[in-house]
Amino acid sequence: MAKDEKDLEKMDCNGECEGCDGCDDMEELITLKDEETGEEFQFAYVDAFDFNNEKYCVLLTMDEEPEMIIFKEVEGENGEINIESLDESEEDAVYDYYDTLCDEYFEDEDDEE
Repeated sequence: MAKDEKDLEKMDCNGECEGCDGCDDMEELITLKDEETGEEFQFAYVDAFDFNNEKYCVLLTMDEEPEMIIFKEVEGENGEINIESLDESEEDAVYDYYDTLCDEYFEDEDDEE
């Protein structure tokens, strides 16, 4: 999927999800449309971060076995936010950086206990 516009909508929350803290734990759903095939895919927007002066978002597939995918956020011609697949040349560095952020977050969380 190249340059995809994200359409955001809130999930309905009944507070019964496993590990859910009610509506405070809701994620945004994003529908991406493959420009080549027209097929639509839904993802949960779960995180965002900055790396090397670029903005990235972390999405989870809505499959039985969710997969994490990181996309680059870019500003479109009219100021809208679009997302792009990562270039192969940047992919490893971006995923490694996000892994480091997650490790630091969980270390801090463990220290607070």
